[in-house]
Amino acid sequence: MILKLNRTLNRVRRSFRKDEDGATAIEFAFVGAPFLFLMLATFETGLTLFSEYAVQSATTNAARLIRTGQAHSGGFSKAEFQNQLCAKLPDMIDCSKVYINVEVRNNFADANDRTNASNDGELSSDATDGAFDIGNAGDIVIVETFYEWPIFTPNLMKLLTINSNETPAPNWLANHGEDKHLVRGVAVFRNEPFD
Repeated sequence: MILKLNRTLNRVRRSFRKDEDGATAIEFAFVGAPFLFLMLATFETGLTLFSEYAVQSATTNAARLIRTGQAHSGGFSKAEFQNQLCAKLPDMIDCSKVYINVEVRNNFADANDRTNASNDGELSSDATDGAFDIGNAGDIVIVETFYEWPIFTPNLMKLLTINSNETPAPNWLANHGEDKHLVRGVAVFRNEPFD
């Protein structure tokens, strides 16, 4: 009986040694998860950079309306200016969540003093209740736009740990809370002599 069991075990062991049907599945299990993580991180980074480009480009183009005096002669309100800005943004950006701050500065050095938009992962009231002062001809104006880009894969970074002490790895895309990236568009210029 023991001899028969030994022969059976040897036969099973030899068949496992020769059988390589599951090797591909096991190799994919080792490589698949890191590959998927890398692909999602690459896609997420690309979308985030595109949102930054789109907001900055729309800010620059809409600010030109102020610089050339079109907003002044048209009597633009903050809502009308935001409509002009939204017309230049792609559909993937929710324009109702784009905030605008337009202020006149005394000189270009004062333009370095920008609005503090982040308050512990939330937009500050300085950003959400921004001013709208387009100035007059020859004034130095700063136009700032703020948008919270949602990070779609924040929990992927939590899967990684640093030094095995349950500290999550930093999410380099999330600069505004755990699952948001604060996108800011800025344009600083001197109004043309449109009077």
